[in-house]
Amino acid sequence: MEKVKNSKGITLIALVITIIFSYDEKLKCSNSKGFLLATI
Repeated sequence: MEKVKNSKGITLIALVITIIFSYDEKLKCSNSKGFLLATI
């Protein structure tokens, strides 16, 4: 049961990293630093 929970956690972390990277690429393409500052 613990192994299943751990693999789910890893998948979730990987998904979050993928989302962050995709947002970062979108920000680089649009080159809107103001939007990045607004989200922080």
